[in-house]
Amino acid sequence: MSDNQIKILMVPSDLAGVGHYRNIWPGQEINKKFGNQFKIEIDHTPDFNNVDFFAQFDIVHFHRQLGPFENQEKLIKELRSRGVVVVMDLDDYWMPSKDHPMYGAALKEKLAEKVTATFKMVDYVTTTTDIFASHIKRYNPNVKVVPNAIDMAHPMWAQENTKKTDRVRISWIGGSSHAKDLELLKNSMNILHNDSNLRNKYQIVMCGYDIRGYITEVDQDGNVINNRKITPQETIWNVFEGVFTDNYNPNFISEDYKKYLLKCENAQFKGFDVYEGPYVRRWTLPLTQYGKHYNYCDVCLAPLAENTFNEVKSELKIIEAGLTKKVLIAQEYGIYKELIKNGENGILIPKSKNVRGWYEAIRKVVNDKEYREKLANNLYEFVKDKYTLEIVTANRVQWYKEIVEKAQKNKPILQESYSN
Repeated sequence: MSDNQIKILMVPSDLAGVGHYRNIWPGQEINKKFGNQFKIEIDHTPDFNNVDFFAQFDIVHFHRQLGPFENQEKLIKELRSRGVVVVMDLDDYWMPSKDHPMYGAALKEKLAEKVTATFKMVDYVTTTTDIFASHIKRYNPNVKVVPNAIDMAHPMWAQENTKKTDRVRISWIGGSSHAKDLELLKNSMNILHNDSNLRNKYQIVMCGYDIRGYITEVDQDGNVINNRKITPQETIWNVFEGVFTDNYNPNFISEDYKKYLLKCENAQFKGFDVYEGPYVRRWTLPLTQYGKHYNYCDVCLAPLAENTFNEVKSELKIIEAGLTKKVLIAQEYGIYKELIKNGENGILIPKSKNVRGWYEAIRKVVNDKEYREKLANNLYEFVKDKYTLEIVTANRVQWYKEIVEKAQKNKPILQESYSN
């Protein structure tokens, strides 16, 4: 290892999506492209009691928390006293909205208090957008925006011709926490599926269907009496499917296809090729394959309920839709309102038009191929020079150099904790 290399320890919060986007994939990219200048070590379960291990690095960059919350302050203070630059990363708001499935757990664990306290302990905080940065700066003024990015060289982003129909494929690609967001589509899906002028012109594709999970049963006094696997019929994805099919509207879904869907089985439907029909249920894919969902998409939907948690969401959906050349129809809120120009590189639906707005936007793009192509191409042009992993990583490493240089000039001075 060269003495001139900047040594960075990246500590992901997990090995799921956030861990890869915020630490693992960027760290691997730095080692690959800047290995002569940097040495990145990635460890999501280091020995948090071994201060000497952490102290060998120039930067410790962790997501959300550095070990148990109750031990963080002592560890971070010691590292900073030894000249290690300590950087916290956060990509989601510290308190989920009340309708989010993690709200109860976050409230019980006092997550908001713990996260905001951590802001005050560290040298810098990285996050995804200027919107989120403005919230974090109330606790620590040293915030650097490092956008999410995707690696278009990864096999899951390979563009494939999967289309088996002339229908315009209207897709939603998301996770299981979006129940409140998808409620915004209910009225428009009802109008859409009852519009005889659009029949056979579009296909709805819901991506991510999953029957895994657990349910906790409690008695009338709130005591836990059982923790069991959910049955396939209990998955929240059936609620989502009810939105996209307008509760299996007979004008949209045949009775035979409805019976097949309600079995909740990952088996082939024998009536027809579902990829030629009006509705497609795509099952969940592993993290390293989920990008393949975009091969079954012409138009991507991004509804968002208006709350702080959603306001600070990253631009990842914009990036994914743009780099795969899809049309994006999104809520006029948060990062979508900031980056999307309505009618130019996407379509924005204001809260006041949630009743019919999604339907009207879908109708427009279904009936106007030239408009679809313009929106998709413009979105691609907007993101291609800003949000690839290669570009974002180059900007990241420049910032790392700057903060290490600044720390070397100032060490061994220990900054005081920040106050509100």
